[in-house]
Amino acid sequence: MTLIWAFPSWAAQSIEPEPFSEINRDLIKDDILKLGKSAQIAYDELEISSATEASDNIFDIVKSVADKNTQDSAGVYKSYAIDLHRAGFFFAAERLFYAAYQINATELGEYHPFTLSSLNNLASNFNAQERFLDAAAHYEKVLRFRTWILGSRHTATIDSLANLGYTYDRLGQVDKARDLLDRAVQLSIETRGRDHPDGAKLMILLADILGNAEDAPKSESYLREALKTLTAEKGPYHVDTMSCLQRLGTNLFEQKRYSEAESYFYHAWTRRESKLGKDDGTTEQSKESLIASLNSQGLHEEAEKIFGTEVLAAE
Repeated sequence: MTLIWAFPSWAAQSIEPEPFSEINRDLIKDDILKLGKSAQIAYDELEISSATEASDNIFDIVKSVADKNTQDSAGVYKSYAIDLHRAGFFFAAERLFYAAYQINATELGEYHPFTLSSLNNLASNFNAQERFLDAAAHYEKVLRFRTWILGSRHTATIDSLANLGYTYDRLGQVDKARDLLDRAVQLSIETRGRDHPDGAKLMILLADILGNAEDAPKSESYLREALKTLTAEKGPYHVDTMSCLQRLGTNLFEQKRYSEAESYFYHAWTRRESKLGKDDGTTEQSKESLIASLNSQGLHEEAEKIFGTEVLAAE
């Protein structure tokens, strides 16, 4: 069995929308999401003309709203872009993110923090599409100017270190990724404290990049610290906490510490099943991991008592 070891989807990225006043926003959002789905399906099937047409329709709808909100037209584009991004409709989201960036760059200047935030969002959308070279180019610019304008210890700069580190890792530039993530974690500890949930996320990201081989003890240490913080700050049933449980179990499993891994897989499985349901993919992941840990200890009968015939399928 191969244990699932995926990078966090949030990847230290922050694209929270800024609220703005608008009538019938939900109705407009529904129309945009329907068009966004059509655009994404067409794009994935290489029907570029159809994808572009749907994206153009979305842009026209959002532009009509933005033109009525001249004081925050960039915020309008950004908000709907985030709706599309969160729904997985990255093709249509890209144009709206870019429009928000262009408006901020024109009205506020290329190096204004809002402009850099818009560029960061565009890079995040590239990452979601696995366009890591494009994402890295934007993240490098954001990091350079956030360091210059906000300083190296500002939280936005620290998050930029993490974003670029994650992207370098996806490009196979592991040494550069580790260096940036290590700096991000240390600066986060110095500025936010050791028990901040955002710092815990950075520790998890660094642990993922360190992996479970020669750096397993260091990775384990970060995961344990992150788990303690997330449990205290977000609760034991938060998705981030349960994900950290699973990661720590995987770390211990790869170190062949199967009995210790068993406990973490068990708690991840039972909590995910209770919170997310037994058919959720992450619940299934934790269940299969628990079976593997039991079998690795030779506890085949115990595994069969819990899971029955499913044990054979998971081996």
